[in-house]
Order: sequence, then structure tokens, then C-alpha cells
Amino acid sequence: MNMKRENGFTLVELLISIVIVTTLLAMGIPSFKDFLKNNRLVAQSNGLVAALQLARSEAVKRGTDTVICASSNQTSCTGNGDWDKGWTVFSDIDRNGTHNVGASAPLCEDTEDCMLRTDGALSANTKINTTAASLRFLPTGMASNGGATIALNLVSDNCEHNQARRIQVTLQGHTIVTKQACP
Repeated sequence: MNMKRENGFTLVELLISIVIVTTLLAMGIPSFKDFLKNNRLVAQSNGLVAALQLARSEAVKRGTDTVICASSNQTSCTGNGDWDKGWTVFSDIDRNGTHNVGASAPLCEDTEDCMLRTDGALSANTKINTTAASLRFLPTGMASNGGATIALNLVSDNCEHNQARRIQVTLQGHTIVTKQACP
């Protein structure tokens, strides 16, 4: 008599496999949540750094002042320094600190202010802290108001370890991003 052995898992082997997979998932999910939070904050800080670098490079390229400012409506500076609601970058030919919308302003002519970029509000989990309501870059690429420090933080109950970012804009107009401890 020839007995064939069936291939497959026994009930004990299946239960052990389920316990191992459950344990690995229980250890991995918190790390994955931290990974997602870090990536969201990095993406948001990179967006702000890109806008700062655009403002500086456009000031040099156009040979005129360029301003980046807090803007809740993405069309004008709100003046309150609430960067969480968004920001706007524009050339400021008349140096009055406001974007003067004219008929040809969207076409970026050399005689009027020109809107260069707008960014909307950050996610509800991110807060920006800074004392600067705006930053002005000169045609030399330097920051006319002596630079600024901008801190991006996750909302306090979500922030752990070094999940905050600090963006330093130097007098020379360079941006330096560093990790920092949560406030």
C-alpha cells in the first residue's frame, strides 16, 4: 500500500505564522506612522524652501526686488504673518511691498509687478512659526530684511523627537534647513 503525504500547513504551523505576522505588524505600524509624518513635514518644508529659492533667483534674474509673503487668499499679502494659510511670491518693481494687479501683471511684463507663485494652506497638522510677515530679496540675491527664521512644527500632540524643521534664511539669501526637537 502506497500512502501519499499531503502538502500544506498543519493547524499549529498556521497559528504560529499568524502570531509572527501579527507581532511584526504591531511593531511596524507605529514606525510607518512616524515615517508618514516625517515625509509630510519634509514635503511641506521643501515647498516653502522652493518658494524662497524661487523668490531669490527671480530677484537676481529680473534685476528687481522680489517678495515672498504670507497670504491667505494667494493674491495679496495678508500682513499678519500667518504662513499656515499659504504664501505668494511676486516681483515688486515699485517696491511698495504689495502686489499691484494690473492688466498685464499676469503676463510678467517688465513694467508691472508680476505674480510668480502661490501656495495654499498647509495640512492641518502643521504649524509655521516666524516673526517675519514677508521676506524681500534684492537684485543682488540678498535678503533686505536681514534674513529670517521659520519653524515648521507638527501640531504638538503629533510631534515626536526631531520631527520639526527650522528654515534659516541668511542675510545673503541662502536657505538652511535643519531638523530640530519638537517644541
